[in-house]
Amino acid sequence: MLIDWWAVRSGRAQVENVAKPAVMVALIGVALAADIDPTSAQPWIVAALILGLAGDVFLLPRVDRFIEGLGAFLLGHLAYLVAFALAWSPGPLAVIGLVGVVVLLRVVGFDIVRSVTSSQLRWPVTAYICVTVAMVLLGTATGRWLVAAGALAFASSDGVLGSDRFVRPAPHRRHVVHILYHVGQAAIVAGFIAT
Repeated sequence: MLIDWWAVRSGRAQVENVAKPAVMVALIGVALAADIDPTSAQPWIVAALILGLAGDVFLLPRVDRFIEGLGAFLLGHLAYLVAFALAWSPGPLAVIGLVGVVVLLRVVGFDIVRSVTSSQLRWPVTAYICVTVAMVLLGTATGRWLVAAGALAFASSDGVLGSDRFVRPAPHRRHVVHILYHVGQAAIVAGFIAT
């Protein structure tokens, strides 16, 4: 992760091309080797990570296939929804998830939808935001603070990426996207490892 963050921050695209996917390969390895609780969630977590790996490759600057990346991450979020539903245990964290979703929608979500000028992208982006909202709400409804934090970080990464792409680009925003994304994915996996 640190190598990827350094590569993005310092503009070393060739290092990023290897480091970003390598992070996901490592997380897939952890999810396959770990004692996941509940065990029924393991294939869904692995599927979400594999789809995240595909999305990462599609969104690399040298590839830049946004729609394909969006589709891969959308399917990954859906896989996480199943994993989160299998670990359903709502409690106080669900309130934090609801507050987090409201804040994210208010800060970036509505601006992103309004700023998408292409009619071809408006519906896919809107659907993606809706699925991301559901992912955060179900992630926090697992009652696992690491999963909740991971879902919120992952959604925040999506929000920053969408804001950068559709609302107003900002220097070094990709760096923030990568940090939130990796921390989010790692926290979700860690939150499912049996203790």
